Amino acid sequence: MNTTEAILTRRSVRHYEAGFKMPESDLTTILRAGMYAPSAMNKQPWEFLVVTDSVLLTMIRDNHPHAAFLTDAGIGIFICVDLSKEYNGMGITDVSMASQNIMLQAHDLGYGTCYCGIYPDKCEEFNDLLKLPEHIQPIGLIALGKPVKEAKQPEERYNSALVHFNQW
Repeated sequence: MNTTEAILTRRSVRHYEAGFKMPESDLTTILRAGMYAPSAMNKQPWEFLVVTDSVLLTMIRDNHPHAAFLTDAGIGIFICVDLSKEYNGMGITDVSMASQNIMLQAHDLGYGTCYCGIYPDKCEEFNDLLKLPEHIQPIGLIALGKPVKEAKQPEERYNSALVHFNQW
């Protein structure tokens, strides 16, 4: 799959094959892609907390109003920023780019993902639940698994009215 195809065909997946076990090598490939994202001053302030324990996935699902599909997905990746490593407040931007890399790589390998926001209103809950150190802040949660079916592709999204050159 080329880059354009990956970008234009990746969709949020909310229906997963329950019980599917992803090969560890695929998970490593996906996480590695996240670590190749650009970051301010190359500080790479991301930390990824991978959750596969079914009891913990259920607790996470029960504490996030938009993650009902998490237990079927089988893997939750918390995208966190290490506040001690971020440069000039750019950590959220940096880990957001890592998130996109993760989702595109997963799509390329045939997996589905869905990003569930954590920051800013659910950080405290997940800090406690996941026993995160004080300098680690969760920003998002990516559900990862094998989709039940191929996601429907959207209509064309490019809108030239949203593009401005040099001045508004």
